[in-house]
Amino acid sequence: MSDRYEVFARINQGDETLHVGNVRAPSDRLAKMYAHRTFDEEDWNYLAVVHEDNLLEVKGQRPTPEVTVNE
Repeated sequence: MSDRYEVFARINQGDETLHVGNVRAPSDRLAKMYAHRTFDEEDWNYLAVVHEDNLLEVKGQRPTPEVTVNE
């Protein structure tokens, strides 16, 4: 079973980090390897994968600026 990972990259330090695509992999380690092989057309300064379960969608009402002790 493979999970979906979103892939983010930037070419130079200080540049914006861009979403460049996604990969499917059965583990974090393989997701990093697949991303490196799939998106190796650039000499990336930074390449990262994020498991789809760890993405936090921002939509709807603006979050309140109040922070609780547990955050």
